[in-house]
Amino acid sequence: MEGSIIGRLMIFLLLSAAIHAAGPTAYVINATGETLSKIDLRTKTVTNDIEPLGSDIDSYPNQIIVRDTLAYVAASGTDEIQIINLRTERTVGWIRFGAGQNPYWMAFLNDQVLYVTLLVDNSLAKVDLTTRQVVKTTSVGLSPEGVIVLNGTAFVAVTGYDFGSWSWKQGKVIVYDTRTDSVVDEINVGKNPQFLDIDRQGWLHVSCTGDYGATPGTIYVIDPGAREVLDSIAIGGQPGQISIGPDDIGYLAAGGWIGDGEVYTYHAVTGGVLRGPSDPIYVDSGATGIVTFQDSSAFVACFGDKIDRVNAAGQKVGTYVMGDGPGHLDFNHIPGDATGDWEVNVGDAVYIVNYIFKNGSRPPMPAWRADANADGAINVGDAVCLINYIFKGGPRPMVGATWLR
Repeated sequence: MEGSIIGRLMIFLLLSAAIHAAGPTAYVINATGETLSKIDLRTKTVTNDIEPLGSDIDSYPNQIIVRDTLAYVAASGTDEIQIINLRTERTVGWIRFGAGQNPYWMAFLNDQVLYVTLLVDNSLAKVDLTTRQVVKTTSVGLSPEGVIVLNGTAFVAVTGYDFGSWSWKQGKVIVYDTRTDSVVDEINVGKNPQFLDIDRQGWLHVSCTGDYGATPGTIYVIDPGAREVLDSIAIGGQPGQISIGPDDIGYLAAGGWIGDGEVYTYHAVTGGVLRGPSDPIYVDSGATGIVTFQDSSAFVACFGDKIDRVNAAGQKVGTYVMGDGPGHLDFNHIPGDATGDWEVNVGDAVYIVNYIFKNGSRPPMPAWRADANADGAINVGDAVCLINYIFKGGPRPMVGATWLR
């Protein structure tokens, strides 16, 4: 049965061409220049300042998430999320928050719901993407920053920073049930937890930056199901944004504001530190943002107006001159593109079937691009969805949960 399925799909592959394709592109937010730039990853061409970010000056863009043909940019200074159509590269809408709430980081539950941390308001906001309105805010603790959604649960990094006393209280990860829209638990972690990511085992990794002085940085590893800390990794220094690649290497943007910027690495499964403060990967000054790519390299947003591309061996494999003060970036992955070649064709269905039945291919990265029917799982239904789309004019593949692995 399995062989016949694969055989028929291979015949389809020989007869079909891609019906949806795009050029692989990295979209970069320039935090100081308050503009959007892009990198064509095939030609290595940079186009800077293609669209202003924020509805006014001092917008302070923090994060960009690309979902299919739309990009969402969180702008803390102007209390808004900007929505940009990547086909036209023009702004098509806004999500507004109250003055001074400081929207910081975002995570999608699905195409209808977005969760946003409000740093100054000490809360998590639920946004209805249909109406582009905030429908609920929930107090989660002092100065929340990173947020991630996994299997219907949001995990929020609460730094514990008290603007009144200018000091850090207990760092926590707040567990928020999206079904009831309520806080259901809290997990104590190290000082100043800022960002989170998920490894291939489903463990949650929390980057705790420390206090930029006596308390160095630590990575906490959490079992999200049991809601308990499994391990802590004494990485040292001042780690910030975290991104775990398909080769299980965790990358950390670790600042470096005078001279070279620094990136730390560790093995997300074993917990072993590979490159720390005594032996960092050196990049351009001010390593603030970091996002891993499907080839296991990492793109580092350096405030010195560059994006540096590095690998786990510590080699710099690319440099792109950007706009003023790049701070974060994301890639234009295509839903349904399981193979990661930026085309949707029957080869993607074959890839999915091989992955399920024969372990013949590694998990896609990010995995949601193989979840063609956006049901939160990768199974034969996704291959069927692709075949229906390609040959029968069925629904176009959809974007599922951003952080599905």
